[in-house]
Amino acid sequence: MSALEQSRQFGTPDCLKWRQAFFDRLPSLAEDLAAGFVHVASRHGNAAGNTWLRRHENRFIDPERVFHRFELLANDLRRAFVEIRRQGSSTTGLLAACDWLADVEKRLMVGTLNTTQDDDALCDYARAQAVGVEDVRNKLIGSIASHNRRLRLGLLAPPRRLRGIEGQSTSARARHVARMIAASRNALTPLAPSVPLMAVFQWERAPVMSIAVADEMALTQARDRARRHSITPPSPKMKRAEQLARLGCEKWWRRQLRRIAGRRIEQVMRGARRVHKRAGIYCSNLTITRRRSQKIRTRSLLEMFEAINQDGQTYTLAELAELGLANPDHRRAELMLRISDTEAEANRLGHVGLFYTITTPSRFHPVMEHSSRRNPKYDGSTPREAQHHLQKLWAQARASLARDGLAIYGIRVVEPHHDGTPHWHLLVWAKPDHVEAVTETLRSYAEAESPNELFDRFGQRTTARFKLEIIDREKGTAAGYIAKYISKNINGQQFARDGVEGDHLDNYGHDLADVAPRIESWAACWGIRQFQFLGLPSVTVWREVRRLTEQQQDELQAWEDATQPRASIARVLHQIRDAALGGHWDQFVRLMGGPNTPRKDQPIKPWSIPAFRTGAVDDEFSHATGEVTKSIVERGRYGDEIKVPKGLVVKDHKGRTAEYLTRLYRWDVRPKRGFSGVGGSDRGEAGSAWTCVTNCTDPGTGAGQSLVPRGLLTPKELTPEELEAQLQRYRAWRASENVRQEMEDADLEHRMIQAAVRRHKNHAPPEWQGVPEYFPEGI
Repeated sequence: MSALEQSRQFGTPDCLKWRQAFFDRLPSLAEDLAAGFVHVASRHGNAAGNTWLRRHENRFIDPERVFHRFELLANDLRRAFVEIRRQGSSTTGLLAACDWLADVEKRLMVGTLNTTQDDDALCDYARAQAVGVEDVRNKLIGSIASHNRRLRLGLLAPPRRLRGIEGQSTSARARHVARMIAASRNALTPLAPSVPLMAVFQWERAPVMSIAVADEMALTQARDRARRHSITPPSPKMKRAEQLARLGCEKWWRRQLRRIAGRRIEQVMRGARRVHKRAGIYCSNLTITRRRSQKIRTRSLLEMFEAINQDGQTYTLAELAELGLANPDHRRAELMLRISDTEAEANRLGHVGLFYTITTPSRFHPVMEHSSRRNPKYDGSTPREAQHHLQKLWAQARASLARDGLAIYGIRVVEPHHDGTPHWHLLVWAKPDHVEAVTETLRSYAEAESPNELFDRFGQRTTARFKLEIIDREKGTAAGYIAKYISKNINGQQFARDGVEGDHLDNYGHDLADVAPRIESWAACWGIRQFQFLGLPSVTVWREVRRLTEQQQDELQAWEDATQPRASIARVLHQIRDAALGGHWDQFVRLMGGPNTPRKDQPIKPWSIPAFRTGAVDDEFSHATGEVTKSIVERGRYGDEIKVPKGLVVKDHKGRTAEYLTRLYRWDVRPKRGFSGVGGSDRGEAGSAWTCVTNCTDPGTGAGQSLVPRGLLTPKELTPEELEAQLQRYRAWRASENVRQEMEDADLEHRMIQAAVRRHKNHAPPEWQGVPEYFPEGI
């Protein structure tokens, strides 16, 4: 017997009728509701069962409606709903499942946007929000004249005959006029002997409306619009125009909505228990699919544009990206070089290497580690919130170390657990007599929250929250400790260590090459920085110095001849340049002042200047504000000043500085005109022709001339028979069923448009019956 049939055994006919109407409103949940009612009624009576239904009426939700609304996640949501419902009794399990599904429905909606829809719908929604911000601003600007006119004329028309205006000051005279207007007969004057309505008003002069006031009002509404979509508005420290430009930009909304949609979908998948080592490890399958699609879009965009410098060298943006740190092989090689040479410098200084692992409390983990079952302590936190928790912990520990004079330096690596919750690996070096104090400081902050979780069921203290390994040089190097984590978080490519079984696998038995894209997708989804060096010189200086290669020696000499830097400054640059070009990071660290040297005391820092308009310097007119910009400084899409890196500022031991130019090429980015042939990117060589036809001279037979016969390059004239054959093929194509249907559809659409235009007649605007309005200057 089903639960619905059992529920009909309780109550009067009126109760049965009420319950049946209740169940009919939630057809997909009727059987579960009936089971919950029977569970309560069989123990406490029919009235208690009806009370249970009525009390929780607002918490019940129709699952099939939610599944149909989010079809992309329907199967995963249905599986999770059933799982949560079965974890409790007929009543508590059903309520918990409905609460979770209601939270999912709220989470997957950003404003009125369904985050599971395709990217085209998101782009249309972003465009609508940007247009909405501009419409509000334009409406406010359009009401400036009307507002100021009402301000100038007053709320009501003054009496026809005004008595003498009394008062010595302007304010006193204005108050006297206000009292006369209030006492005079007008449309709001009540019948005697009641009190005049306008006599009890407090008269204050309203401020004059201007574009600045309209912008401020529009900005307030635009920031509220962004908050309603869970989007953090631009910083209030920005100029008003820059904030409005962002909030009124379709691309800004698109970027924010894509980020929020991806994170909310991933968080729902974590709540649905679809992110763990037995399902989608580190991130959901949907997230990695979205990340691959994003990479394909980015790669296609880079292939569509090319950059050309002053020497005529032309490359696509995709080719230039492969030469930089966007190439994972280059990024991994640079990281390993910096780690290995930092260890060499630490060994020279006699410092001890420490490898810490810091994890988050249990409330950040949605599933259990070993069984992958739901964690009852999970509070719904996202990986980004877990990252903020670790960052706060590290900030407190770092401040404590600074107060105690304990200096450390090294690298921090962030990687996810199998359920997507981040944890930190710290490879740092410290003085031997500081090791114990540094360890206790980090341990105290890492284990401060939920200390009861630090012990197992036997009462033994565990290393689940904090773990230390001291680097033993006899067993291996620090670079060997961290190499696997570096490879795992980039592309999974590394040289497996000899004698180490399973060195190519992660902690859960997955191949590093397979899980690396999932970890990269996880970091991109949640916006988590994976690698960060601590207490070491600026890597920007390292990269900028390495731009001055041996091929740029002549340009460097020409720059020094033109700027005439002091010999002590030039000596500093050349020493650091020799170390950087040789790939000696340890020497670079030493020449920059050593570990933990403050940035202000380092001899070289990056040099950035405002970008200048290199094209035709014409006045830029803004159609949004009506302003004319005469500055030669280049400004970005949102009106803010653009600063570009140009080189380095070098300082000698006496604090005297000089600038060095490292960006020796000027690049002009333009849409790609065609595919380059062999040698198209070489210096001074011409690219492949856009067409194989030449209209200048006949092809010859000498060197460099085309070997294709003339008859194959120039179309020949058709004979009458060939022309008739082509016409017959055209008529056959024109008479085909597909073409006929397309033409009929186009004709029908044209007739429908004409009919719609005839239905909406253009009515002539009414003629103006009033007097011409006067607008003073400045309005």
